[in-house]
Amino acid sequence: MNPNPKLNGVAKKENRQCQHSLKKRLFTVKEYHQMFELGILSKSDHVELIEGEIIQMPATGIAQARCLQQLIAIFGQLPETTASLDFKNQVQLNKQTEIKPDMVLLRFRADSCEITYIEVSEVLLLIGITECGVDNNLDIKIPIYVRSLIPEVWLLNLVENSLEVYRQPTPNGYNLILKLHRGQEIAPIGFPDFTVSVDAILPTINKSIV
Repeated sequence: MNPNPKLNGVAKKENRQCQHSLKKRLFTVKEYHQMFELGILSKSDHVELIEGEIIQMPATGIAQARCLQQLIAIFGQLPETTASLDFKNQVQLNKQTEIKPDMVLLRFRADSCEITYIEVSEVLLLIGITECGVDNNLDIKIPIYVRSLIPEVWLLNLVENSLEVYRQPTPNGYNLILKLHRGQEIAPIGFPDFTVSVDAILPTINKSIV
């Protein structure tokens, strides 16, 4: 017996309605914090809240950790009264996004010891490190950084041995994008006299390994 075409059409319509009604449950930063307070998430979880979604991030590798140590040593040379360093701490970019960048260079504040969270307006330079050839930062985080008006972003790619620099945020994205390699130098826009060698912030090459 052939099925009733009318009933079949109704079933298809209801199925489409069910599909259209499926929506993601997005979280706010406040709800995200409550998950830590209730023990649903812990500090050992490598997660970030990005556009309302809790994203599992890769654990820090050895090369990434060494690179971060080199960055801290270099930027630690800046006078304390000009800027302060913060690393591996949460930065709230909007009501539904809170990330944990590898390092940020912040505007100097005399009461920095009393700060309980980082405001995006304090960020002068945000630095991320990736040990993957393809980094989701490019597709997901960079547009968020632009909308948050972060003036400068550095992405260290340890696979390509390169430094990508994003500057001058505009409604259409970063106006200036640079890609530097070993042997080149650059200075943060907030500190034009503080030159940083790309070789100095990338992991040291072991020449004994052929």
